[in-house]
Amino acid sequence: MRYNIVMGYQVLYRTYRPAKFSEVVGQKYIVKTLLNAIKKNRIAHAYLFAGPRGTGKTSVAKLFAKAINCENFEEESCDTCKNCLAYLQGSHPDIIELDAASNNGIDDIREIIEQVPYAPLLGKYKVYIIDEVHMLSTPAFNALLKTLEEPPAHVIFILATTDPQKVIPTVLSRCQRYNFSKISGFEIKKKTMEILEKEGISYEEKAVDELARMAEGGMRDALSLLEQCLAYNPDEVTLEDVEHIFGLTSVKEEVGLFTDIHNNQVSVIISRLRNMYTQGMDTKRLAVDLLEIVKDALIYSDQGKDILLNRLTAAEAQEILNLTTTEDLLKDARDLEETISKEKQNQNFLVYLELCLIKMAGRNGAAAEKSQLLKETVKEPAKETEVKKTVEESEPEPEAKTPVEEPIEEVEPVIEYNTDFLLSILLDANRDLKINDQIIYNKLDLYRYESDKRKFYQLLIGTELFASNKDAIIVCGNKTQADCINTRSTNEELYRFLNEEFGIDKMVYGIDEARKKQLIKLYKETPEDRRNKPVYIEKYTSKATAANKTQEDRLRDLFGDRVKVEE
Repeated sequence: MRYNIVMGYQVLYRTYRPAKFSEVVGQKYIVKTLLNAIKKNRIAHAYLFAGPRGTGKTSVAKLFAKAINCENFEEESCDTCKNCLAYLQGSHPDIIELDAASNNGIDDIREIIEQVPYAPLLGKYKVYIIDEVHMLSTPAFNALLKTLEEPPAHVIFILATTDPQKVIPTVLSRCQRYNFSKISGFEIKKKTMEILEKEGISYEEKAVDELARMAEGGMRDALSLLEQCLAYNPDEVTLEDVEHIFGLTSVKEEVGLFTDIHNNQVSVIISRLRNMYTQGMDTKRLAVDLLEIVKDALIYSDQGKDILLNRLTAAEAQEILNLTTTEDLLKDARDLEETISKEKQNQNFLVYLELCLIKMAGRNGAAAEKSQLLKETVKEPAKETEVKKTVEESEPEPEAKTPVEEPIEEVEPVIEYNTDFLLSILLDANRDLKINDQIIYNKLDLYRYESDKRKFYQLLIGTELFASNKDAIIVCGNKTQADCINTRSTNEELYRFLNEEFGIDKMVYGIDEARKKQLIKLYKETPEDRRNKPVYIEKYTSKATAANKTQEDRLRDLFGDRVKVEE
């Protein structure tokens, strides 16, 4: 078991701290660079290891200090020479660690500086490892500057920090910087399972998945969470225990809550949420989980591939997509993100989460009714005989549902553009015009965070610029996006946005994948002599502009450039 002669029981993250470079998790490029520096004897006098907590900064610093003093170093330290043995016993006189979080004054740094000129007692280098270096005071940083710039050949500084922005630029410029990245969930999971197997403890893979997700890229955090689980149940790690200990909710419960939200079951939502809370649920974690569910559903809606899903299965993602639209999911994501940002300033975060879910439920309940009305509005009229047959064969209507509390707004009908009209635009399309418009189309991402123009980014995200001529653009997206683009008000707003922001005087028409395939087929079947024929397109004009139009302008609006006005 994990016991130390002096200290007794040792926690997991200390027991399984990397003892060799090959045991470092998730930082292979940094490890390879440092190993090459040792082999080629190209060791710098100062290093800065920056990155999130628990990613191996201090561990790698110690391994590097041991390796450069090892007398028989090849691919790894030998662990048999006097320097390695002194390091393993924790008594190497030339490897000095300083915690800048508690020793951050100028006197602490002066004490180091006074010792710098003296030669190493045992090894080749004297190594100073200063952890959380960003906590040093400004005078302490300034005192360290001169020594960092021109240290003796036998001295190496390794500065470690989780907040490199607070390190003064003059210190940063004197160090070789290595950015430690967050460790992937897969690597954390793999290492955690290896440790459990070494300890002889059984586990559920889903429980390890949950621990890896909660660790958020920190191996040390993952082992600390695992330690807590083992304190509760030393013999086994189960998903049920993990959820109980850390106040988590299961995916099944979260999908059920999401279903209630999109069915506008407000009383059920609040009852379910408060019941979870009384059982020790972590409210912020639930909000983050719901946000991840929304993200998974959006990812699945794009390609239908479950390999990219983190929290949901393909069936669960499809279940959510059957309840709502991608547009409403994007709104849900914004609401949840805004609510999560309030967690740090408010102790009673449950109130904000409840309000957020009520808002989501109200919007999605109304949206479902509107969607149904929209389907009925755009549906093609049935033939008289079919209508008569339907009426005769139809079953009695079910009882009317309880009306939604929010009033249903009038649904704007979708403009159904004729296939021949869209084909004429495609036949007149120009590759050079499409390239120019694509450059501007790619700039829409700039409006992602502008509140008054963000709706255009959200409307067109994931769509494809299909064709472009001198007067029109056809974009291809899903059915919802195409219908939204083809409503009169949205279409006019989009036209004015492109005109005002980019100077594009073109109408925009939306199509879905089915219409795109149909147009491509028709285009291929069209003879060459029918292509590149100009097509007249009526554009939006303001009332002021229309009032100032000349007779010639009005004729051109009707007949295009072919009209000739006699003097």
